Amino acid sequence: MRISKTKSRMFGAHQTSEHVHGPFQFGRYSYRELERQQATRRVTLGTVVLVTWPMCAGTIRPVQTIDAFLVALLYVAYATASWLAVDLVNRPLRARLAITTLLDQALVVGILAAAPLTLPMMGAVFWFLIDSACRFGKSTLTLSCASAVSGILVLALLSPWWIENWSVALGLALSVLVTSFYLGLLGERVSRVIEQLTHQAGTDPLTGLCNRFALNKRLEQAILATSTSSTSALMLIDLDGFKEVNDSYGHAVGDVLLQTFAGLLKSRMRRVDTVARLGGDEFVVLARDIQDKNAVLAIADAVHSALADMTSIQGQTVKVSASIGACMVSAPTDIAALLGAADHAMYRAKTLGAGCTVFSDENHFAKR
Repeated sequence: MRISKTKSRMFGAHQTSEHVHGPFQFGRYSYRELERQQATRRVTLGTVVLVTWPMCAGTIRPVQTIDAFLVALLYVAYATASWLAVDLVNRPLRARLAITTLLDQALVVGILAAAPLTLPMMGAVFWFLIDSACRFGKSTLTLSCASAVSGILVLALLSPWWIENWSVALGLALSVLVTSFYLGLLGERVSRVIEQLTHQAGTDPLTGLCNRFALNKRLEQAILATSTSSTSALMLIDLDGFKEVNDSYGHAVGDVLLQTFAGLLKSRMRRVDTVARLGGDEFVVLARDIQDKNAVLAIADAVHSALADMTSIQGQTVKVSASIGACMVSAPTDIAALLGAADHAMYRAKTLGAGCTVFSDENHFAKR
């Protein structure tokens, strides 16, 4: 039986949540998929305009009709080109998004120059505002708003119909500004709600630690990271003596004990580590960037020491220890296999008595 005397060098740093969503994610769609959807809508809009144009073109002077039709045709060509650019260039480009956002509003404003025939196209101005806000956020919304307002002001200064009907241009510009303002506020509130719901979905309500759902996400990342020689370790911790505390002092004291132990783990792990509660008195530590098994034993040693110091809860004397099953994360494997291996090792640790750590992959015992 191997006895580890290595002290943990990993205590003292607070655990923080890792960001599981990249900067180019919105909901369940990737940034590139959002761009492709937006480009498809451009093609649809341009096609609808061209198809309906012959039904309306006879109501206005031929010269204006031809000019507006050419702008609409240019928009369809631009929409098709943007769709091809997204489809052929297999990476997100912020510059491409900025250019297409500006051109969306600029070309619609060009079509509006043939007012009053093209006044229904004002709806496209707001369509692009809403699309920018919902798909890409506040910065793209601001750019779309600035492009639309600037274009409307140019119309009010240079286009004959808009000069004559300047109040329409003023009303449209103010409507764009107000709509953009409230879309920005709505986007911020929705983002906060999504963040809160995401946090709640991955958080254990009693202890505030990660739950099984969040742990699975971190385990997936750890398994993928093994391809870059990053070594992780999984430790399953079961509290021995917890049932006796519950039976003797009640569930309220038992809950405080779990919360106290969770606080000890959370406050002593590194930033890259994950601490989770699976349920009941079972906890998990996913330690990232582990050098070897001695480092795992150092963490286990610290867990046992922390429990040895926890002798009183709400004035009640308690005696709780831990049985710890550990395994190194390696690929190829799956989450169920990892948790099963750690669980099997933890039950082997229980057979050795209080305060034991067992590695799943070999007869490697460490008793405190």
